[in-house]
Parts: sequence; structure tokens; C-alpha cells
Amino acid sequence: MASYFNLTLDTTAPAGCTLKINNGATKTGQLGVTLALSCFDPVTTGYTMKVYGDIKVGVNTAALTKEAAAWENYAVSKSVNLLAGDGPKTVKVVIRDDVYNEANEVTASITLDTTLPTVTITGPDVAKLSTQSG
Repeated sequence: MASYFNLTLDTTAPAGCTLKINNGATKTGQLGVTLALSCFDPVTTGYTMKVYGDIKVGVNTAALTKEAAAWENYAVSKSVNLLAGDGPKTVKVVIRDDVYNEANEVTASITLDTTLPTVTITGPDVAKLSTQSG
């Protein structure tokens, strides 16, 4: 009786990884945002990912680095909270397969603007509004 086994050598990292914040929005007024992730690979079983950048994890109030981020199960959608403070925010993701081949880092940016708009109404009667100019 022959003793043998099949061995598959996998040296290919996940391909075509993309990341969008709030469906590609450029601005948000909320700290909570939704990340959309994807890969071209048809099978993502066993994939893990690191999510880091200008996001809050626990009591962390500084940008999370790749080294400090934890590996978690890959998901096509993930909710995160941006760090407080208006301005540009960048989120980064690295995805790896079940034998630890890492894809290139993907990034997405969004501008956080939590300031409330100021509206000033001037005219002879500020109790009435019209859609007509003048």
C-alpha cells in the first residue's frame, strides 16, 4: 500500500481588494461609519483582516497602527467609529488568506465634519419664508 498525500502550495495573496467608507462618500457628520470590503477571490473562507488608521478601538484615542490592530475574521461590511475631531480620516485594511499570504494594504479616506450649519435669515419679516427670491 502506497503512502502519499497531496500538498497544495499557495503563494498567492488575496487579489483585487477594495475598501469604501459609507459607500464612497467624501464627507460625514457622524463618528460611526460603515466600511465595505471586497476581493476578487471567489472563495474567502478562512480569510482574516486587520482594520486600522483613524478609528477608535476600545478606549484608544490615537490612530491605530497595523502592528497594534488585531486580526479578525474577514467580512464584507464592518462598522467602525472614527477618531473624534473634524478633518480628514483615513482607514486602512490588510486582508490575508488562510495560509497568511497578505494582500497589499488598501486605504480609504473621508472628511469628518461635525459642525452644525449656521443659518441667518434677514429681511422685513423673518417669520415668513418663500421659495421665491426677493
